[in-house]
Amino acid sequence: MKTSTLTIVLGAQLLLVALVWGLQTGGGEEPDPFLSFDAAAVDSLSVADDEQSVTVTRADGAWTVAGGLPADANKVDRVLDKLADAEGGWPVATSDSAMTRFEVTEDEYQRHIVVGAGDDTLADVYLGTSPSYQRVHARHASGGPVYAIDFSNYEAGAKVSDWLKKSLLQPDGTLQSIARAGEQGWTLTSADDGWTAEGATLDPEETAEYTARFTGLNVLGIVDVDLPEEPVARFVLTDDAGAHELALFHLEEEDDYVATSDRYDGQFEIAKYVAERLDASLDDLVADADEAAAEGEGEDDGAA
Repeated sequence: MKTSTLTIVLGAQLLLVALVWGLQTGGGEEPDPFLSFDAAAVDSLSVADDEQSVTVTRADGAWTVAGGLPADANKVDRVLDKLADAEGGWPVATSDSAMTRFEVTEDEYQRHIVVGAGDDTLADVYLGTSPSYQRVHARHASGGPVYAIDFSNYEAGAKVSDWLKKSLLQPDGTLQSIARAGEQGWTLTSADDGWTAEGATLDPEETAEYTARFTGLNVLGIVDVDLPEEPVARFVLTDDAGAHELALFHLEEEDDYVATSDRYDGQFEIAKYVAERLDASLDDLVADADEAAAEGEGEDDGAA
């Protein structure tokens, strides 16, 4: 009798599961995507967490952040492409308690993302906890059940630095000259056969490595601090867009370095090891006496 009862209960459960599955699939139909919008039409992306928020905007084909600083366009496009056709599958939860537990409510979320095109809102969603690797619980801000989509919260940070183009201080096109200002100033000029400095014989390898620090300069992020009155180094760089000034400041108490540029409003944190290598004297780039003599002899031999 007990076995028969268990069999009946099990059969009823299987029948219920089959019925629910049949109703959900609608006879084999696939569920609608969680999001569906044209990424190319987007001109604003806002991301917020429980402490801060950031908005990236596009105008004339260029993405900017924080009032006009260049944004990392590749990152913005990558995030939008991933969200534009996000598949949610079938809902994973519908109860209020589950929404709170998965952190996808108006009062508790890990990310609130709003995607816009002009006056239209293309997506407005809450992202919460992660059910598995590179997946996150998601829910429309307008309501509805909880889904799990292919995304990670770390891909959409809520700080300006998360979206900033880290290479914004690099030269625009070809770097043509580097002039260090000050009493002990010097100027490096790019020539067909390498870099030159008036009255000095440069070490080609040292000089190439030094100039590459400017062409490959990346910032860590934006900072808002009180800068010292005078920088530890001030440079005038000339590139395809003309001349501009780059100043390097050392915050002694924190032992941090901050750079400013007259091309952009803002203060940008620079890695310590990078900044220390930028703060070089001409002596650091000059070939030693033996190398200079050997180079001179080689030129004399060639002339003969």
